[in-house]
Amino acid sequence: MKYKQNLGFTIVELLIVIVVIGILAAITIVAYNGVQNRANDTAVQADLRNIGGKINEFKAINDKLPVPASDLAGMNLKVSRNAYGAHYTPAAGNENNLIYCYTSLTNSNATFILVAAAKSGNVYVYKDGGVKVGVGPLVTFTNTCTNNDPAMVTGSWFYAGGAWQSYVAP
Repeated sequence: MKYKQNLGFTIVELLIVIVVIGILAAITIVAYNGVQNRANDTAVQADLRNIGGKINEFKAINDKLPVPASDLAGMNLKVSRNAYGAHYTPAAGNENNLIYCYTSLTNSNATFILVAAAKSGNVYVYKDGGVKVGVGPLVTFTNTCTNNDPAMVTGSWFYAGGAWQSYVAP
């Protein structure tokens, strides 16, 4: 007697294939998020170097640091807006992610730092020509500035209340 041979896959075989596809998809998603976070971190660090360089150039020419709204407006400051996080929320619901901190705006010996939060949640600080890991969260001028350099007394947000300031070019 001849037995009829069934062609096709069994339920077990199909389940194994589905599980393998699920595992591969999970690995891909995790790897993609890691690459995306590193790209955002790199963009934020590059922005800090560029802005820091422009502020240093302004100081060399004018013997003072730039005043946030008036002087920064003419500096054509650009940032990779999509690389920044908007997840540090102080009272009143303002979201902050990039701050310019300084000791004084009129003293020729004044110093500054820039502090930014990337979408990944990592905080970076520009100081003395370099970028390193900073201290978060970015909440208030005093808290953010002094946590990253005790000499800093005040600052100005580049992004606050869910919007970029007018001196940050689109």
